[in-house]
Amino acid sequence: MLSTFKKLASIAIIFAAVKLLLNYPPFREIENYIANRDPASATLDAGTPQQKSSSPPPVTPKKSPEQKFDVVVYGDEVPGICAAIWAKKTLGAKGKVAIVRSNYGSAPLGGLLTRGGLAYIDLDKIPGWYRQPYAQCFTEFLDKANAPESCLDPKKADRALKQMLSAAGVKVISNSTLTPHVVNKKIEYAEVNGRNLTIKAHSFIDVTQDAELARKAGLSYYTGYESQNIKSKNETLAVSIVPTITGITMSEFRSIEDEILYNKPLVKKIKESIMKSKDPATAKFWMRNFWSTIYQPYTDGYDIRSVAIGAAYHIDRNLPFSQNKGFFFDKGNVCVYNKNVLSWNGFLFKYQVDQIMKMEANGRKPTPEMIKEMSYLQYWLQKKSGKDVRVFLPDEIYIRQTLNVRDVVDPLTGQEIIKGGTVPEKSIGSFSYDFDVRGGVKNLSARVPPLPVYNFGIESALASKVKNLAIVGRSSGYVGMAVSVGRIATVNIYQGQGVGVAAGLASKWGVPLNTITSAKTRANLEALTGKTTYLSGRDTSYGVDYKEVK
Repeated sequence: MLSTFKKLASIAIIFAAVKLLLNYPPFREIENYIANRDPASATLDAGTPQQKSSSPPPVTPKKSPEQKFDVVVYGDEVPGICAAIWAKKTLGAKGKVAIVRSNYGSAPLGGLLTRGGLAYIDLDKIPGWYRQPYAQCFTEFLDKANAPESCLDPKKADRALKQMLSAAGVKVISNSTLTPHVVNKKIEYAEVNGRNLTIKAHSFIDVTQDAELARKAGLSYYTGYESQNIKSKNETLAVSIVPTITGITMSEFRSIEDEILYNKPLVKKIKESIMKSKDPATAKFWMRNFWSTIYQPYTDGYDIRSVAIGAAYHIDRNLPFSQNKGFFFDKGNVCVYNKNVLSWNGFLFKYQVDQIMKMEANGRKPTPEMIKEMSYLQYWLQKKSGKDVRVFLPDEIYIRQTLNVRDVVDPLTGQEIIKGGTVPEKSIGSFSYDFDVRGGVKNLSARVPPLPVYNFGIESALASKVKNLAIVGRSSGYVGMAVSVGRIATVNIYQGQGVGVAAGLASKWGVPLNTITSAKTRANLEALTGKTTYLSGRDTSYGVDYKEVK
């Protein structure tokens, strides 16, 4: 027993001595050298002094960190938010979907419908539209935003979108501008400008108002109404600023309108100013509803049907009654948030496409001209009402159209829309709204057709030359007069939901996004919602040959 104890003690002493030796500084230096030397240069240890250069070995450049997703939506317009949510629904719990936007994290989500102040929604004119599978994201949004009927409060809309994205499990990456890298007709990855980060995805959906990602990816596009008439390449619809007006009620606006209509000398001046600025046919158009007073089609929305208020403003400001240049006080659409807080869409500014594209590049900020005119408007309303009226400007202006992507699988034309739109096998839904040419378009060279009821699919949104990219919104693949109705937010939200489903399917099946059809998308929309699609598209030409419409 004693002998065993002595042996164990001897072993312990030896281990202690070895530990002391290893902690001795010269040994620590050797250990550090061995641990830190480049393994690739280990065979050079026996070389000459010249081979043992003091220059460090070349360092392999570090790869940028990357984030991978199934679907990336670029931009935060409502059609894109619906695309992201429904891509996630299609993919299920393990699906990875992100929205990447250039705006700061503190900026409201929703683009035009929040930062742009566009409160009065152009609702689908097909009865029962809200029961359709493709309308379910839109109806959820309106419900969560507590929209009474046709009007959105921007703050409530922002809150609703955040709730919807959070519930769906969609990631939002703010303050990030993307540059796509296209290889073999596919976006291999997108670089986040100014940050050491790349983003990869099976599919990308561009929902920016001006098709920013698609243009960077090399897709060609029409500008203005070029696809209807080459002379309109630099001509487009008017731009609006949609302010919030406080301190005045709709009842008080009615009183202002009545005072104008019952002022015979003023009415005479208005008629003279209209006749002076317009040809007889156009003057007749403007005078058509002159005696029609403010109309309330919705519980929360009003239509200004007469030009009386706007024309009286033009006379007081000594401005010509013309949409062709500068400012125009148009017949408006008004939302009532509460008794004396209104949103007014009807203040138009006319610019050419190249000017508007500069505004887009500048973040769609109100111009000095707009700010000055709205200051005049505030003073005029104070004078007319005798109230402390205030006019508050939104963060962004409302741009109706600048361009449309050409390189899509199957563009949607104005001629097709007149005849009822896409055939059933290439349709996910139907939509009805007027061909809206607000502010007019120079050299349009086409009659404005009657109210259409048409089918639409996703093929007009799928890029043909970049197989994993879609473009949803007013800059999608619309041709000719289709631009005038295809730009409406409601149908873009419908299509966004469908393209989101298509992107989810493309990722699940491991196929390019531009191979997914409307038929497959519609079937999956019906499966996800438990609802059946009823297509309503029909010929609305009523026997008239609109051969000039493209």
